[in-house]
Amino acid sequence: MNLDQLNNDQKTVLKQFREAVKDCKLPESDDVYLLRWLVARDFDLAKSEKMLRNSMEWRRKYKVDTILQDYKTPEVLTKYFASGYTGVDKLNSYTVVVRYGMMDLKGILLSAKKRDYLMHVIEIVERTFFTVRNNPKKFKKSPDSIAQSTVIFDMAGFSMRHVTFKPALDTAIQLVQLYEGNYPELLRRVYVINAPKIFSVLFSMLKPFMHEKTKNKIQIYSHDAKQWKAAILEDFDPEELPACYGGAKTDPDGNPNCITMVNMGGEVPRSYYLNGKCNISDKKPLSICSGSKEKLEFEITQAGSVLKWDFHSDESDIAFAIYRKQGSELISIVPHDRVDCHMSPEEGEIFCDYVGVYVVEFDNTFSYLRSKKIWYSITIESSKPVCQNGNNLDYLDAEICN
Repeated sequence: MNLDQLNNDQKTVLKQFREAVKDCKLPESDDVYLLRWLVARDFDLAKSEKMLRNSMEWRRKYKVDTILQDYKTPEVLTKYFASGYTGVDKLNSYTVVVRYGMMDLKGILLSAKKRDYLMHVIEIVERTFFTVRNNPKKFKKSPDSIAQSTVIFDMAGFSMRHVTFKPALDTAIQLVQLYEGNYPELLRRVYVINAPKIFSVLFSMLKPFMHEKTKNKIQIYSHDAKQWKAAILEDFDPEELPACYGGAKTDPDGNPNCITMVNMGGEVPRSYYLNGKCNISDKKPLSICSGSKEKLEFEITQAGSVLKWDFHSDESDIAFAIYRKQGSELISIVPHDRVDCHMSPEEGEIFCDYVGVYVVEFDNTFSYLRSKKIWYSITIESSKPVCQNGNNLDYLDAEICN
């Protein structure tokens, strides 16, 4: 859809929507960006505003606006996450190929934390938008149309191991939820090709998390290359598509798989696997029963103090969050998120801008079968500045808490 296609009622809703969200710091401020949210919610003003505001809060908490500058992708994802830009379709949609079936998801998720996996995909999406914004003539069918992407999911190599490894399934569900909540109308079409029968198991698990609009954009094909190549070529000029998918593009050496654009995935060497053995000599134990959570309180007496954490679990993940008490209310400081602290220690720090009580929460309510044991160290460093040579400031007086 583009702005010229709006009827008078829709134009009125768009004007009202702009006024309603004028206080939001938007990644893009034009009417086309706002139109995406209205289309996603069928021009329901209240639902569109709620969706947009929730997404802006998500972007703030996870620092999505600066991800292209600040996020450093782990090497294992750079080398073994098999996706890449290959061209545009006939409607100028930015096109990405994902060789999902060729990826060793278990190896990747034993070598990088789930959060890094998710952030890597978010970075890819954000880089897509950045590229489109900087070259709208190439990636938009008209100046006032919504920029969209076409994705080819190649499932060759997909097997039961992609379904039975729970962390891989969890990340797939989370990615669907991230897309649905934060990137409305990004997709024009999805081609799933070389799908074996077992793919239906994965798809049935993902469908409940998809909006009906998303489901209608997905076309699934089995290993009949003649059939799916014919379908894809209805949307693509051959020079915009790798030869292995029916197009004319090849690598400089003639490789039809275009591995300089989209790597082939493959088995992750065990040398990348994270070492799950952690030092517990300076940490305290804490058991969290199945279906429950534990909260630790820390008194911050000086604004600007630094609260640092370092924890790991004996096995399995745990949800973690930090809040600041404000009367009877808990203000979120570190967003609630499940972390793979059984694979490697979870470390971080925050500046405490306010004095008062800060609450560190370890949450196991999502697990009703397994209790978790964690080992943790939490420190508070005073913000009292000490001058060194007249200009450098250091934090002193580290204090071990609990």
